[in-house]
Amino acid sequence: MKTEDIEKLLFRFYQGETDEEEEKFLAQYLSQIDSDERYKADRDVFHSLSEDEPEVPSELEFKISTLIDSWEESEKKQTKRFTKLRFSKQIIGIAASLLLVISIGFWYQHYNSANSEIVNTYNDPEASHEVVIEALRLFSENFSKGTQALEKADSRVDNTFKILEKVINE
Repeated sequence: MKTEDIEKLLFRFYQGETDEEEEKFLAQYLSQIDSDERYKADRDVFHSLSEDEPEVPSELEFKISTLIDSWEESEKKQTKRFTKLRFSKQIIGIAASLLLVISIGFWYQHYNSANSEIVNTYNDPEASHEVVIEALRLFSENFSKGTQALEKADSRVDNTFKILEKVINE
């Protein structure tokens, strides 16, 4: 067979277009021409494909199990870190909420002491009712402002943690 035909057949083999007979022919042909250097790589490919069972190094199983164990260990450490970060985030959120509620309480107490009208409404139920409604409205407005600020802070903390996770994962 001509060199051009062999090269075409090799090209078809690497494209996956040859049948079993053509592959056997190529294997026989390449095993016969040991001296031709341009077919050395092809000869090695066919030689490796014709081996029945590849030789597996004896230490391979140990190396793979060690590698898997190290991956598991690093994953456990990373999970512990993220759990601590989430716990810290929850504590910060609770502390900020408590601080907000306490601040609103102190502000409201200060506001009440500044308005003397509010103090002497115990005898008039209608005036007392209006004062309570006004106080609840003020509390609601201020609580809404505080929760909005808390939501902004919480979203910033979330974004910061996302950035930290990206940095840690890289």
